[in-house]
Amino acid sequence: MKKSMFVLLMICLTATTAFAGPNPTEAIASLQQISADTPQELTRLMLDLHLSYFERNALRLMDMRVSPMIVTETHFEVPVEMGFMLTEDRILTALAAFEESSGGKMIASPRAITLSVSAESMPDGKPLLSMTVLVTLHNNVKTGYDSSLKLAFEEFAKVTTFSPQIGKNAEAAGQKTDTASDGNGTWVTNLRIDSDRRLQLTGYAIEPRMVNQFCRDFEKTGVFSEMTLSSMNRNMYNKQSVMRFDVTGKVAAGN
Repeated sequence: MKKSMFVLLMICLTATTAFAGPNPTEAIASLQQISADTPQELTRLMLDLHLSYFERNALRLMDMRVSPMIVTETHFEVPVEMGFMLTEDRILTALAAFEESSGGKMIASPRAITLSVSAESMPDGKPLLSMTVLVTLHNNVKTGYDSSLKLAFEEFAKVTTFSPQIGKNAEAAGQKTDTASDGNGTWVTNLRIDSDRRLQLTGYAIEPRMVNQFCRDFEKTGVFSEMTLSSMNRNMYNKQSVMRFDVTGKVAAGN
């Protein structure tokens, strides 16, 4: 009887040794690595990076809408729409968040953007803009980061502005210089760049001749092309007679 119990004990010990699981520390590390590489975890990490950036740079995020994940055989992507309230000089700061977070296992690609002047303004008179950006978070890192929108707004700031130019002397504002001035007597109230890089904008000019110059100055940047005047009509802005115009165009693809 004792011999039988001894044999049974030896068999149990041998089986335990042969089929023992991995080291707990190694198992936890392995599970963490697997978890960190799942689409859900990568997406959460990217969103955390963006929210941290907005908070760090005092950007006023108004809303965020995350669409269902799209999964293909080669990659996955998550469309995210973000809304901000900011001044004109903060547009590039907001767009920098997507470039800063891109790299490694995921890219944040800004696809489209809409900007409109709101009824609110800062104490210094700068108008507050409502900005909506459609961004795609994806793991197709071979495509790289698309800098189209960033380049577009860098050049936009050299040609015109979102701040009304009514306060300026019309003749002085309309003087042509060798380089683009801060508005040239024109300003924009609504701007939209779609995912196919098509541009639509509505603006105002102190004088009719400034509208065609506005289109020429945009095309001279090399970033905008096919700038076409859709409509122009006499209008009133802050009790002053101005020209309201609509222009379409195209934004060049970035690197």
